[in-house]
Amino acid sequence: MDGNVGSVTVTTTVDRGMNAEEWAESAVRKIVSISMDAPMPIREQAFAFRGHVKNILIHYFEKVARSERTTIRAILEKEGHFELAKHIEDI
Repeated sequence: MDGNVGSVTVTTTVDRGMNAEEWAESAVRKIVSISMDAPMPIREQAFAFRGHVKNILIHYFEKVARSERTTIRAILEKEGHFELAKHIEDI
């Protein structure tokens, strides 16, 4: 039995996690496939669509990150860690 798991891409960072743009690039490559055999006008349209989807993902991933920091800050403040909570906002 043969199986196809698709291609694997590895992204690394140094001393940080991936940012919204890096996650969006990873996601958009899975969401929008572009055949190299497609006629050029269709490929150009697909690349433009991919860019639009990536920008939308970046926007919402950044909102998720801010929201998560707000939640973490609220939890820290509730537990009395006001100084640490203040630093979360600066990230």
